[in-house]
Amino acid sequence: MINSNASRDGQDGFSVDDREVIHENLEGEAVLVHLGTGRYHSLRGTASEIWELVVAGHSGTAIVESMTARFDGDANTIAAETRRLLREVVEQGLASPAPPRAISALEAPANRRPFTSPQLETFEDMQDLLLLDPIHETGEEGWPKRA
Repeated sequence: MINSNASRDGQDGFSVDDREVIHENLEGEAVLVHLGTGRYHSLRGTASEIWELVVAGHSGTAIVESMTARFDGDANTIAAETRRLLREVVEQGLASPAPPRAISALEAPANRRPFTSPQLETFEDMQDLLLLDPIHETGEEGWPKRA
């Protein structure tokens, strides 16, 4: 959970541990799998765009500003919904607060689109199967683990 003062005011960036979280953007929907928990997630609406900014390491403030610049709608609603999704991805262990890596200004597109609420859906129906996968038995030496 985002608890530090820097995180609450949006100055922190985000880190995604590629050893724990695999992700792919498929036609505007981001699909994420947390290998440690066995849960998989779907990011719909504007959530996949927010996720791309998280992966790039932008600060919470830059992400909120980018979303309000990209989309038509009430700026307060866009900001609140963006912050909500950022909290959710941290709470689910998909990203963690870190110093921002991306410092370049984010450009707004020429044409703004209507804002849709970012949605994070979590699925546990394959959790047991994902946790049984032998890839979880790897160490620094990789897989398969040699005797």
